[in-house]
Amino acid sequence: MSITYSEKSQFNKNSNYIAQELAFKLGDFENSVLLFKVLAHALRDNESIVQEFDEAIFENHEAFQKRFEQLLQHALIVATDSGTPPVSQVEALKIAEEYSPSQLAKFFGVSVMTIHNWLKQNRFVGFKKAGSKKHNKIPDDTEFITASGKRILIRDVVSMWQAQEAEIMQKEESDLDYYTRQIAYYEDKYGDEFKRTLGTKEKLTPEEETDAQVWQHLLGRQKLEFRDKKK
Repeated sequence: MSITYSEKSQFNKNSNYIAQELAFKLGDFENSVLLFKVLAHALRDNESIVQEFDEAIFENHEAFQKRFEQLLQHALIVATDSGTPPVSQVEALKIAEEYSPSQLAKFFGVSVMTIHNWLKQNRFVGFKKAGSKKHNKIPDDTEFITASGKRILIRDVVSMWQAQEAEIMQKEESDLDYYTRQIAYYEDKYGDEFKRTLGTKEKLTPEEETDAQVWQHLLGRQKLEFRDKKK
């Protein structure tokens, strides 16, 4: 019994959901922790990953789910490539994403027609255009040959596009919008406003103490921005 490429891609794309299911929906949180620990110590080539795990991750659901997803990604690599040498934590997470021509057009800043022309010109190294459009998804570990003959990974092109978008968003976003967005993150994380969550607790965990300090600072800055706007 082997894992097909399609199954590998599906597992990779759904690993976040799978991790959430395993971490919180086994009926008993202790069972989730037990499964996590057994998997962490059963997998090979995982020393660099296990060394960064400690009991503190089980105190924060978001951190636990993230670590579970990381562990599942490593398990996928072990399961689909038994001949690979030990991989680092960063390498374990670099399972290829796949992008359609329309998505690539956005990342490269060109038309979809240009992407199709590049496909015909074999400028995406090793990728063969399929007859069906729905199968023309290109992995982000594919190399692209530039006009000057240089080669660059698609994932690096995507990273540059994401960095540019983040920079544009940061320039366009006002201070008030920024503070409001950050406050919304903490309200979503703890399920309500500060005064009804961390603001009511007498004893906080180290993470909650840090979040409470940042949250209160953001609320203060938001209040000042509102006041300055009214002037």
